[in-house]
Amino acid sequence: MMPEMSGRERITRLVFRLRARSVAASALMVLAVTPFSTAVSAADAGAWPDISGKYWTSIYSTKIQPVGAGDPPYTAAAMATYKKNMAAVNANTLDDKARKVCTPDGVPRILESPYPFEIVQSPDRGEIHIIYELNHVIRLVAMNKPLPSADELETFPFYSGHSVGRWDGDTLVIETAGFNEKTFLDNSGAPHTDQLRTVERIRKINGGKELEDIVTIHDPGVFTKDWSARFVYQARPDIRMMDYACGEKHRDLSSVKGVQGH
Repeated sequence: MMPEMSGRERITRLVFRLRARSVAASALMVLAVTPFSTAVSAADAGAWPDISGKYWTSIYSTKIQPVGAGDPPYTAAAMATYKKNMAAVNANTLDDKARKVCTPDGVPRILESPYPFEIVQSPDRGEIHIIYELNHVIRLVAMNKPLPSADELETFPFYSGHSVGRWDGDTLVIETAGFNEKTFLDNSGAPHTDQLRTVERIRKINGGKELEDIVTIHDPGVFTKDWSARFVYQARPDIRMMDYACGEKHRDLSSVKGVQGH
C-alpha cells in the first residue's frame, strides 16, 4: 500500500505534471508549424513540372564543346595552363583525382559523363537530387533557399559546388557556385578557378523523349567572357542505375558514340 502523500508533495507533483504537459504541447506546436516554414507549400509542390526519370547520353567527347563550335574563350595564361594539362593527359601524368581516386567530377564535367543519371524530385521537401552513376555523385538542388553567402561559399567549397534551383515555366534553372579547385571542366584537363559559377537550364524536349541541359559558365579567372555548352540526353526508363566500382569496368558503353576502350 502506497504511503499517503503530504500536501506539499501533492502540490509538487501537480506542478511537475503541468510543466510536462506544457513542454509536450510546445513540442507539438513546433512539429505542426515547422513543415510550413521550411518546406514548399502543397500548392507549389503540385505545380512542379515533372522532369524526373533516368537519362543517358548517346554521344561523348573528352573536350567540352561551346555552343557554336570553337574553343572556350580562355585568357592567354589559362590557355597556357590548358595546353600543359592536355600534354599531361596524353602522358597519363595529370593529377586528376576524379579518375585516380574517384572524387566527384564537378560541373560542367559531370554533364558530359558517358554513364546514365537519374533525377529525383521531392517537392514536399523543396529538393531535387541528381544521382549520377559515375563515382556515386549526388547533387542536391535546394529549391527553397538562396545560395549561401560569399563568405560561406569561400569557406566551404565543394567538388560539385552549392546548387539552388527555381522553375522558369517548364525549365529547371540551377545556379551553382562555391566550387573547389580540385576538378577540371572536362576530361581534357580544362582548368577553372574558385570563381567558377554555372547556370543550367534543364527541360524536356522532343515530346519528353529527351532532356536538354544548357549550361552557362562564368569564371573571370580563366575566361574573357561567359560562354555556354549544350547537352542532350535520351530518356531511358528501361535501364537500372548500377553500382559504380572505382577504376573498374561495369557497364557496356559501346552504344555511346565517342567512348573508347569499353
